[in-house]
Amino acid sequence: MYNVILDDKEVFRKYYQSYYDFNTESLKENDVDEIKLLVKEKRVNYALAPIGEKIFNFIIEQNVNLSFELVNFETDNVDGMLYIPESGEDKAYIIINGNKPFINQIFAAAHEYYHYIRDYETIKEKPYICRLSSLLNLNEKKASRFAAELLLPEEALRVELKLFKKKFNWQDRKDFGFEEYAIISMLLTIKYQLPLKAVIYRLHEEKYIGNIEKFTEDYDVIKRVLMQIEILKDKVEYLYSNENSAVGNGAALYQHIEMAYRNGLASRTEILMDSEKLKLNKEIISSFFDEIDEADEEESEDEINAIIKEKWGGK
Repeated sequence: MYNVILDDKEVFRKYYQSYYDFNTESLKENDVDEIKLLVKEKRVNYALAPIGEKIFNFIIEQNVNLSFELVNFETDNVDGMLYIPESGEDKAYIIINGNKPFINQIFAAAHEYYHYIRDYETIKEKPYICRLSSLLNLNEKKASRFAAELLLPEEALRVELKLFKKKFNWQDRKDFGFEEYAIISMLLTIKYQLPLKAVIYRLHEEKYIGNIEKFTEDYDVIKRVLMQIEILKDKVEYLYSNENSAVGNGAALYQHIEMAYRNGLASRTEILMDSEKLKLNKEIISSFFDEIDEADEEESEDEINAIIKEKWGGK
């Protein structure tokens, strides 16, 4: 459904994110208000329901010109990226690192979706500046805040906390402590399929957690407990596996590279440089060169033989 064959005549520029910062405290109030408004606009058909793994279909339904690709990058430093054609059309491709846990892939899709919504025109007009520090600071924080709020909106968080009070008989408590919020964070991680750390920061952003340092210091402990809860085992294993049946396997990306070289749209040097930046499989890339060069060589020999026969009768 999502595995689109990229047009080999289009040249793409990369907008990739190597690390998602869940701490968005430095955003100004008007930035946050703008993000909340955008989230409400995009979530209108979902209301407060969890989106989670449905994010891929959710995005495609709203944007017919946006497609997904799943690529198993050799590096762990790339979560996702946005490919934008220079053709002037409204096409774009979100590339997700298939080596990341599924729960991170979900967040990556929502994060890159913000760049498509807000940064598309900037990147399309000036594709060579798509990785400048101006986008790696404020815009990255905005994208992360948007992704977190899209997957777990403010209103849903408020409703969930009321339900937890009732479910665990916490009605008599005015404020929750560390243990209560740790439990809430783990359960929300499973229900909304949002990374644990992002859930913790959502609670902090909405003023429920005051001492965020305590949670960041003990984050590994909270995550370890999450991994050990027997009743949640299947769901946790699912979210922290690399399986993603909603997105293609990245074959189209390699096919695009192969066709670009085959048709002379990119040199061997250019492809090797881009492949190095993208941390693609070098053996696959090298095989393109070997197969194409060998085929070209055979075609050249056949063409020479044909000319000789035509001109000199095979002598």
